[in-house]
Amino acid sequence: MSFAVIHMKKFKSADVKGMQIHNQREKESKTNMDIDKERSSLNYDLLNHAPIDYDERIQQEIDERYLGERAIRKDAVKLCSFVVTSDKAFFDGLDPQEEKRFFEESVKFLQDRYGEKNMVYAVVHKDEKTPHMHVGMVPITSEGKLAAKQFFGKKTELQQLQDKFHEHVTKKGFDLERGVSSDRKHIEANRFKALSVKEEVKSLENELKEKLDDKQSLETSVKDIEGRLSDLGKSLNHVKKVDEVEVKEKGGLVRSRTVELAQEDFEGIKTLAKVSEGLKIKSEQLEGYWIQEVQKNDQLKDENSILKKENDRLKDENKELVRENTFLTRTLEKVKDLYKDKIKDFSQSLGTVKAFVLDKMGDKLLQRHFTDDDEIKGGQKFLSNKNLEQEREKQTQQTRKNRDSGMER
Repeated sequence: MSFAVIHMKKFKSADVKGMQIHNQREKESKTNMDIDKERSSLNYDLLNHAPIDYDERIQQEIDERYLGERAIRKDAVKLCSFVVTSDKAFFDGLDPQEEKRFFEESVKFLQDRYGEKNMVYAVVHKDEKTPHMHVGMVPITSEGKLAAKQFFGKKTELQQLQDKFHEHVTKKGFDLERGVSSDRKHIEANRFKALSVKEEVKSLENELKEKLDDKQSLETSVKDIEGRLSDLGKSLNHVKKVDEVEVKEKGGLVRSRTVELAQEDFEGIKTLAKVSEGLKIKSEQLEGYWIQEVQKNDQLKDENSILKKENDRLKDENKELVRENTFLTRTLEKVKDLYKDKIKDFSQSLGTVKAFVLDKMGDKLLQRHFTDDDEIKGGQKFLSNKNLEQEREKQTQQTRKNRDSGMER
């Protein structure tokens, strides 16, 4: 059986651009090898007919609906992003219309739960191995506050989100089990966690690339401003210096002293005075702009450092999941070696257990999952028992139906 998967993560202003680039495929990803560029044209947004600017769209919602008296903090959460998906087996069993209906019902669920106006995009990716959808939410409350904490501050909210989402999609006819909960098997939790980590790593890597591009652009801008300031200073050297202008003095004891100079020199002095004043103002403006650009550059360096640390942490977490999976696999094989001679039909029992776990995960029972013929026999035994149980359940339901029908008559 496949699982209904929904995952939420909060983002601040600095993170929004990276999400836009990833979701709308604005740049070719050099880190996500799962993307098939030839299939990117199949991606679509259920809420927008064309690509949008995430920052502008979010600011538009804030401008129109934010009623707070205080200015919004720079580190405020402005976007909550949901990932909605299941496994490949689930989507392989759906025709294109049903697949789209699954995502449409998922968006409707989020709109009903968190506010229709708060949902600003719902991008379905079909160019990766498993179809999935990214839904963006601006966390504005009904009271006009920008407060993600009011939506997701309680620890129980994300658990209830899983419960209600599963309840909604099953009512709409999709045969899915609930996503990960506290009483699920450890392997199920790892599977869900690995999916979340993978999505977050992709987002951060795209965002980091965007920050590096911005940093390079700022450095180029700063160099350009420095060159323009230098050119302005040099331009003054081409104007005839005041000390070089020939001056004839007139007047004396009776009349006030005056000076006489050529008309050309007089006009040059006037021009020099005007240009000098203009250059001074322009120089001050450019210097102020240069200082701002330097500050932005420093801020980007700090943000890049934070993103690199977070990216490294997520990669380490992903590696730890791989190591844990390897450890569990090797441990299982070791247990098998230790007890196969002591317990009759141990390999067959192990095959039954593997088939049970694979069935719960919604994966197909493939030969590569079993190491020998005895394990395969155990897997076949599980399938046989499962079919018998399903047949008995059908017969029981039919008996109840017939009995209820007889009582009605």
